[in-house]
Amino acid sequence: MSMDMLNKLDKPIIKVVLILFLFITLYLLLGNPIQTSIENILLSRAKVHSQTYSFALTPLPKQKYTEDIDKVSLIEISQFGQGGKFVTRDARAVALRQFLLDYNSPLYPHAEVFVIEADKYGLDWRLAAAISGVESAFGNLAVRPYNAWGWKGGADGNFNPFDSWPHGIEVVTRRLALGYGIHMTPFEIEPIYCPPCGRNPQHLWANGVIKFMNQIDMYMTGF
Repeated sequence: MSMDMLNKLDKPIIKVVLILFLFITLYLLLGNPIQTSIENILLSRAKVHSQTYSFALTPLPKQKYTEDIDKVSLIEISQFGQGGKFVTRDARAVALRQFLLDYNSPLYPHAEVFVIEADKYGLDWRLAAAISGVESAFGNLAVRPYNAWGWKGGADGNFNPFDSWPHGIEVVTRRLALGYGIHMTPFEIEPIYCPPCGRNPQHLWANGVIKFMNQIDMYMTGF
């Protein structure tokens, strides 16, 4: 083989070796900073994604109700009072309290009132709370004092103010049971409670109420 042929073969090999050498050098010099930058970008994207919610209604950030309490301690609370004394507490009230608390609702301290009043009239214990979610984000957007249900019960047809959250729960639960009956579904209630909603083919009001009722059920299954 002649020297010319060797020279022709050596040039491509030399180029490849030089490229590899430069690549390895750059990787050693810049590999860690580049890797760190990529990791930071990926982490920031992951954080943004984790803060994306799919709920139609989400807790309002303006006010926050917090308690140092979890589901395990909720089970204990439903069984034991102060000093370890055994007491009876309805698990529905415990579940509904946590549900409302997670939605930052001012109604959460009165979860037991929802259950007591519903049982008094034979009404579904989830219904009044679920309606408050659709009408006012569980009391966060009340149209009148303590009126989380968009309730119009006055002779003038205006929204009712109530004296307190328990008062509102009591009145609305009673009127739902006596005025609508205890067997009507949200789809049957919708055209009377909210006529424009009943005319909407998407039935957003009824579907919203059912969605929240199902979510409350999910809290019950955790106990």
